[in-house]
Amino acid sequence: MAKGTSSGLLDEHRAQSIFKHTILATYVMPFAEMTGSRAPNRRVVVLDGFAGRGRYPDGSPGSAELILKASANARRAVIESILVEKKPSDFALLAEVVGEYRAAGVRAEALPGEVLRHLPTVLERAQAVPLFLFLDPCGANLPYNKLAAVLASDRQASWPATEALLNFSADLTRRAAGALKAGLKDHDALPVMDRTCGGPWWRQVALDAYASSPAGDFETAAFRVVAEYANRLGAASGMHVVTVPVRRRAHHQPVYHLVFLSRRTHGVWVFADAVARARQQWMRALGPAADDDVDALFSFADTVDQQIESEQRAAEQAVVRNLRAMLVSVGPIRLVDHVWAVYGDRYGVASESTVRKALRTLERAGELEVVGKAQQLRDFIVAAPRSFTP
Repeated sequence: MAKGTSSGLLDEHRAQSIFKHTILATYVMPFAEMTGSRAPNRRVVVLDGFAGRGRYPDGSPGSAELILKASANARRAVIESILVEKKPSDFALLAEVVGEYRAAGVRAEALPGEVLRHLPTVLERAQAVPLFLFLDPCGANLPYNKLAAVLASDRQASWPATEALLNFSADLTRRAAGALKAGLKDHDALPVMDRTCGGPWWRQVALDAYASSPAGDFETAAFRVVAEYANRLGAASGMHVVTVPVRRRAHHQPVYHLVFLSRRTHGVWVFADAVARARQQWMRALGPAADDDVDALFSFADTVDQQIESEQRAAEQAVVRNLRAMLVSVGPIRLVDHVWAVYGDRYGVASESTVRKALRTLERAGELEVVGKAQQLRDFIVAAPRSFTP
């Protein structure tokens, strides 16, 4: 089942890009190093299907260059980047950026045209090795049937590892749902949504959501459609799914949702920390929030760092409660096997360091014992001490 986060992020002067790029900067490398250790020659393939220019005019890296940087800095994996861009002028600039990294020894290739045309090449290149798909178009994403076919092909097995991060446009959903509600059966957004969703099933979902919406808008429709889309894609591919709303401001409707898919809870755990870090970068990009932009819990804070600190303290308390309840009812657990129960509704808000603090809080209180330590926190095995009585 798809899991949604409560960490909807804002967009003001590229804040959306900051969020997505923070995830790439903090997730692609762990994915490559987690999975590349088992791959032939430690190879990992990463696709950016809508790569753009690769670098912004001010010199800051776009998604493609962030992937290239990860490839250049990887020590325990060999990342091979395939970067696709259909707009000729943007592709010319992308090719220049890729050329710089290739000259430095990075394995990367820039390909012009539609990403669908290049998917067979990507899959062939990624045979027997891990594959990460980053698909972030400005509008509609790949047709559902094409995407599901890739994820549900022979890559549906647990190995080689396959993960994806997709942009699902909430703006497009609302526009199509609005046209549907208005009876505009010939509106151009309707067939686009049909292709993106793999059929017209979204239409009734959107209309029912609108009918039940207290505000009489299509925000509920956008959430329900992406949740059903993610559930269907997860079921077809046998993957865990997370959805993350991305907003211009906290009280605005999402501009889009990011849909993350992973075959293992290890990916879901690491992605939680990546989203939490992205949220903090977003908060810093916007500066101190106004009273109408954040929960009342944080509106007293004068600085972004105070807001972040307050949020993490509250998240730590929530994780403490989650762990306390789990240990009483379940017994010894490996944290990564219970990622949703550990994070609860603070998934995408609590950083991994905050989870570590929660564990230490319970240890000091004599309510938790680490009975199996590991190199990574996620692989710790914890239990309630035998002498502890709740």
